[in-house]
Amino acid sequence: MAEKLRLALVFHQHQPAGNFPHVFADVAERAYAPLVAALYRHPEVKASLHFSGPLLDWLEGNRPDVIGDLADLVKRGQIELLSGGYHEPILVGVPRRDAVGQIRALTDRVAAIFGRRPLGAWLTERVWEPHLPSILAEAGVAYTILDEEHFLQAGLRRDELGESFITEDQGFPLVLYPASTRLRYLIPFRDVGQTMKELRERHAAGAKLVVYADDGEKFGAWPGTYQRVHKDGWLEDFFTQIAQADFIETTTLEDAWIFQKPSRRVYLPGGTYHEMGEWSLDAAAARRFTQARNALKDDLASLVALPPWRNFLAKYPEANALHKRMLIVSEELARRSILDASPEVRQAQQNLWRAQTNDVYWHGVFGGLYLPHLRADAYGALLRAERMLAERRVASGEQRDYDVDGLDSGGEGRQGQGWQGLRQGRQVDPRGRAREGARAREAARVRRRAARLLPRQLQGRPRGPGEPARPAVSAHAATRGAHGQPHPRASGEVARRRAGSRHPKGHPDRRRGLGRGRPLPAAQ
Repeated sequence: MAEKLRLALVFHQHQPAGNFPHVFADVAERAYAPLVAALYRHPEVKASLHFSGPLLDWLEGNRPDVIGDLADLVKRGQIELLSGGYHEPILVGVPRRDAVGQIRALTDRVAAIFGRRPLGAWLTERVWEPHLPSILAEAGVAYTILDEEHFLQAGLRRDELGESFITEDQGFPLVLYPASTRLRYLIPFRDVGQTMKELRERHAAGAKLVVYADDGEKFGAWPGTYQRVHKDGWLEDFFTQIAQADFIETTTLEDAWIFQKPSRRVYLPGGTYHEMGEWSLDAAAARRFTQARNALKDDLASLVALPPWRNFLAKYPEANALHKRMLIVSEELARRSILDASPEVRQAQQNLWRAQTNDVYWHGVFGGLYLPHLRADAYGALLRAERMLAERRVASGEQRDYDVDGLDSGGEGRQGQGWQGLRQGRQVDPRGRAREGARAREAARVRRRAARLLPRQLQGRPRGPGEPARPAVSAHAATRGAHGQPHPRASGEVARRRAGSRHPKGHPDRRRGLGRGRPLPAAQ
């Protein structure tokens, strides 16, 4: 008798913290609670479930009956609960420290409620980049789920995806499960018979493991699905046929990880599922992308490279502005938390994580950055975090490149970071380019400033191999200029310049047009 096909059913549930309370209540009533109840009625059907942190918190406070059913299902070994980012961030879009911290926070939360620590994690929107295994391993994750698309892009064929795979980064291993694209389109939108036919064909082709992984909202919250899935009995029929099929054995991902060795090693390119890749492009590029894929057949279409998720930050300035501000707050929080473990700093971290929810950085069919209340909630969380951090420090100004376009974004006081750190006070046009005629003057100012700053910076730098000793600069010498002349700040030259003195006739700067009719700029 042929070995049974292991079927892993994975249901993912998420609501962002900033969503309306009535949305939480309505989706829980129409999708989450009925799905859990159906599993409770079918103890022979095993499954893996993921609940994001905000949704888990809401269920605990408002639907203790769902939490109680989940606890019973965990105790009898019928389901496992997966971890993931607490506020469901795109892991490649947030700093590593936040990605690891969020996963650990949700793992601890699940363990505290249900008494069992998750070993696997849900990867938000299946957005993958090759460095993720080391991040997930650092957070205590042993396995995760990706779309078949990722594996096909790496050159595998669809009939080779009937098992699990192993990958690594920096020597940290991670088991990967390919989720069936075909099942994602069949369940629950087609008759149960078509799903069973697909599973029989996969079993006949030699597949040992098939994974279905998709959103739990499709089982009652999507338009028309509540009537079909629950009123018309689709879900009940599906679970019954699976339990009675003699060639299927349902399993959790944890059991598959324990009892089934990965078939081979793979290294996957960055990407996501193909719909999201298409959404990240502008209209013209999306048409070319679709035409290229449609011109190819079967597995060849997947060899057309998917655009990266990060394209959304180029497509939508609103997403990029929020994302870059989030990075700034994260950096400030990381510096502060080294020596400060106060409740205010911990609360600022919670607000930062809340602003990292994926929903406000991209768009989908039923939600995304075009929902103003979600963007307002994320911005509000960042502002609260900034205020809490500001109350713990001495007020100071800062100039830096807020949107990471290579140009300072304004401010006052301390200089910004990066290659633009020496540039101050320039005028820019709407495109961010220096206005005509200012480039040469600005370059000269930067060179003059660098000539003064670099010797000071070298004073504290260790001498390199073979480098001659640098003479110490005394407090008296620091007030002298290049040829022993008094430094402008020490000699009062700055005051005279600000008072309106001009270059003498014939001075080279006068011939370049500097100082005509206006005082010279103050020395930096």
